[in-house]
Amino acid sequence: MATSLDEEFKYFLSNVSRNQLRKLHASKKSFIPQISCLAVLRLPYNERCMMIKRVKNCRDILGYFNYFEMMYCFFNVHEKFIEICVMLIFLIIAYYYLLLMSIVVDISFMPVLKILSVKMHLSEFVAGATLFAFGASCPDFVANLLPIREDSAIIAGTFGDSVVNVLLCGGLICYMKPFKMDWFVVVLELLFLWLAVELLRYLMFYNQCMSYTDSSILLSVYLLYLIVIIIDLKLLRWTINKLQREILELKRQSSSVERENQLAIRITALRELMRHQHMQIRSSSLRTSRRRTLENSLPQLKKEGLDYEANRTMLHNKNNPKNRLLWTDFLESLNPIDATEWRLAGRCQRFCILIQCPMRLLVTIFVPVVDYELYKHGWSKLLNCTQIVTNPFFLITAVHSKCNNSYTSWIADFNISYSKWSLCLTVPLAIATFCHARTDVPPHYHFLFIVLSASSSLVIIVICSSEIEVLIAIVGIVCHLSEHFLNITFGSMGSAVINLMASYAMTVQGYEKLAFTGVFAGPFFNTVVSMGVAFMYNEKTHKVGSAIWLNGEHGDNCYIFIFITIVTTLWWLSLFNFTPRRSAAVFSWTILALFILYAVAVEWDIVHEITNDERFEPR
Repeated sequence: MATSLDEEFKYFLSNVSRNQLRKLHASKKSFIPQISCLAVLRLPYNERCMMIKRVKNCRDILGYFNYFEMMYCFFNVHEKFIEICVMLIFLIIAYYYLLLMSIVVDISFMPVLKILSVKMHLSEFVAGATLFAFGASCPDFVANLLPIREDSAIIAGTFGDSVVNVLLCGGLICYMKPFKMDWFVVVLELLFLWLAVELLRYLMFYNQCMSYTDSSILLSVYLLYLIVIIIDLKLLRWTINKLQREILELKRQSSSVERENQLAIRITALRELMRHQHMQIRSSSLRTSRRRTLENSLPQLKKEGLDYEANRTMLHNKNNPKNRLLWTDFLESLNPIDATEWRLAGRCQRFCILIQCPMRLLVTIFVPVVDYELYKHGWSKLLNCTQIVTNPFFLITAVHSKCNNSYTSWIADFNISYSKWSLCLTVPLAIATFCHARTDVPPHYHFLFIVLSASSSLVIIVICSSEIEVLIAIVGIVCHLSEHFLNITFGSMGSAVINLMASYAMTVQGYEKLAFTGVFAGPFFNTVVSMGVAFMYNEKTHKVGSAIWLNGEHGDNCYIFIFITIVTTLWWLSLFNFTPRRSAAVFSWTILALFILYAVAVEWDIVHEITNDERFEPR
């Protein structure tokens, strides 16, 4: 973000010689550490490496790699053409981060979400409003706490994320699959999102800052939201029990026309409510490998529940040796290419499969799979035993290295001072598991692997999102695009990717209600929880006047569009009797296109942003 000293620095550069500049670099009293990275890019190429190492703002734009130092010191960029080539390399790296996230979502995150929903006896509505929303919003939650967003217009970014998520992901679900929505669920989600947006705007502009009290109010709204959906679930189950008792009483009565009519009404109502009571893993999404094959990639309309125990034990024979086909099972689990998919694929599809291979192999090595849709629930004895050791070691090293914020040249120092002690616990545990478990059936404690799977999935997703955030910021700075524009366009699109992939996977497998609920619950979580925690953590937001830079240049634009999004969504839902159609998806995407088009027009100064110009009183 550009500071007030940038223009002075630009004038300063035009009036000093290079020798004077080098002397200023050596001075400890210089103001160079206070300027932004945007000002550094006005320097000649041969001066940028030295300045990037001194400017504090450049040290804030870091992931696991110091991309600025990599570009101007390691690659030694000295002309515009090479700079553009490096930007293309960074975009390819960002694509691989997106690819890695999509693989983690497909292999690990979605199965974990479904299993937790079943084990916790949640309905699709509650699962989408809590687990799905938290998983999809976790990257933004962590990103708002990073130094790169310390001075950013995070309110405008959050509103922009909400617009993109609702219109893009909601439109995708409507386009893919028609289904009957529960009107009370959708209306509840939209009204709570509306409340969160209006409350955040009111708190921000009332005191021109965000205090601890304001943050606590935002967090209390989410607590109220949880209370409402839990009460709704309790009332649902109470109504089901009441209907069951009434049906039993009617069946004991003598036969009559009135009795049959009342019985039919109650049975119909009971069947409708039973669909919302518990979430089931559907047999329509059953697959025999960790990769999606042609058979299960086609849309299925079956809704039968899956027999988890049969899937778990169908290959079990107590007469088999405990380690039968141990190495065969291990090598098949590591193989990133599905043989059937490879044979049926064309040249372009095979090229895409090969691109994904390194990422799939990396995820397979470190992230355990617990999936009730797979035979043996995804159990591979030797691989899972090694993951007991490698998974915690990887997680602790990744998190500790990020928090340690120590770099050697342009790469982070991978600190194992904490993670090495995990071996004292995990190695004996892995040996004990290997001695006890069988290859043809998962042990009864296989469910505990879900802790490793869920935690590693979230860590990988957060890491990838953080790196993409940094890369987008760097590309924007080099291309001289404003930070506000990047946040609400490329940044919002990047944060919507995880939700988009999860929504697609859930809709294909028959959980469209869960996905559609999560589309609204995710932005609500970001607005109240992510913002509330970020404002508590960032002391700069407590100063009077911080509301101006928190809202940013596009804050009012995003507020108007999120208002339009909520109102028009309620309008077309009521118009279509809460049954989505493809025309609703096209309508949503049209509004999204207008949102992006308007942001581009503001960035190029074609139109004025929807905000008041700053006024300064004359002295």
